[in-house]
Amino acid sequence: MKIQDLDWVTHTHTDYYDVCNIYDGEMPSYLWGKDFWKNHYYLINSNHKFNKEEFKLSGNIFYYDEDLNYPIRLINILSNIDSELIVFDHEDMILYKKANLEKINKSIDLMLINNIDSIRFLKNDNARFIKIDDESAIEIIDPKSKWIFSIQSSIWRKDVLIKILKKNIFSNMWQLESRSQKVIKNLKVKCAVLSGFGKKRGLLHFDSTYYPYIATAIFKGKWTTSEYETELNRLFKKYSINPSQRGETRNY
Repeated sequence: MKIQDLDWVTHTHTDYYDVCNIYDGEMPSYLWGKDFWKNHYYLINSNHKFNKEEFKLSGNIFYYDEDLNYPIRLINILSNIDSELIVFDHEDMILYKKANLEKINKSIDLMLINNIDSIRFLKNDNARFIKIDDESAIEIIDPKSKWIFSIQSSIWRKDVLIKILKKNIFSNMWQLESRSQKVIKNLKVKCAVLSGFGKKRGLLHFDSTYYPYIATAIFKGKWTTSEYETELNRLFKKYSINPSQRGETRNY
């Protein structure tokens, strides 16, 4: 099984169309070209259907009602796609270098062989990791770790992700992360990372060697220039974005 064959879900909102426009423009060039959109779904608020000309998006569209809690939005789309495995991200999790598709696809094989439920493309500082073997780039997250579940670019067994979401139906996105730490342990979900040995970025995570992406471009509505100044400034110039309109996070 290859990542090229998996359904890919990107959660977004029309308020983030400036970010989504970057995602739309950048992702195919760092993955497998225009064919990326064949299995890709934007999960976007239903206001988009009235503004399709203003908010142009590639690939497939799945709408959600803004009154629905975040977990229910995800459950609705996941229940309507066929892939056993899915890729999940948000519009502000944008690649800035080519993904190592060969390494990712080998990891998907290992995911199936070793009954792993999730592979996240990012390593966090507040967890412990266990190598499967000397050859594999995958590391299992120690189930005793403080922080296991994260809303970051990941491959998931669809049915397992749905189970986690159903345990947190009334959560917002931030609550979902914190509340799912216990859920993950209770359900004995087996999570792993495919990250490599990238430099530390910010307080709690490291750059990914195999899937180098901005994690994340937006924090509380502002551009994360404090962590991704070089990457974002290139995108601001390319897409004619004035970062002062949103504001920027700064290390002052």
